[in-house]
Amino acid sequence: MDIGVLTVFATAVAAWALVAVYRVIIRLDDPHERVFRAVVAGVLSITALAAWSVEVAHHQRQQLATEALGVVSDVKGLSADCERFTEELFNLSQYQGYVYYDGSNVAHLRRKVCHNLWDYAHGGQANPSEGQILAVQIVAHEAQHINGTRSESAAECSAVQLNYLVAEKLGATPEQARDLQRRYFKDYYPHLASDYISGACTEGGALDIFPDRTEFP
Repeated sequence: MDIGVLTVFATAVAAWALVAVYRVIIRLDDPHERVFRAVVAGVLSITALAAWSVEVAHHQRQQLATEALGVVSDVKGLSADCERFTEELFNLSQYQGYVYYDGSNVAHLRRKVCHNLWDYAHGGQANPSEGQILAVQIVAHEAQHINGTRSESAAECSAVQLNYLVAEKLGATPEQARDLQRRYFKDYYPHLASDYISGACTEGGALDIFPDRTEFP
């Protein structure tokens, strides 16, 4: 289970709110103290609801990312680990996602990637932002590492050819998904770091995973 600082905070505040409400009930005979305790109970209840709404949203984004990974990987038990706000504060890494090279089935994704993935799935399909296009590709890329591909260029090329499946899983029409795929390959792939691109990532190339298909990617 994904337990973070917010999980603990929300649980603690919810417990305090319940205690405060209970004390309001048992002090109904004391109007002065009842008002004060009612205010405290109200503040704690609102805080708990707000904290839990953020916590639930985090888990929803994480579940969506996990489902997106599963479209291009059949590794049993795979999952996404979306970065929390507190983790983001201390994360100075340039990487937007990574998978440990130890047979791990977990894709660790930056908080912004998960947010962009969620936004794409909830209305961004027709005109995706740069962040949303990259988020779809990152999920497809990290899924290749979960599949066992260690080479960054090989993982990226496979992801380029499969990212449209992720887009469709997130609600895009086949046409919208293919448009995202073409936009990424044309506008972003050529400008990646050298270890992420390959001359073999072309129609009929060694990294073409659909050699019978005449259109690349």
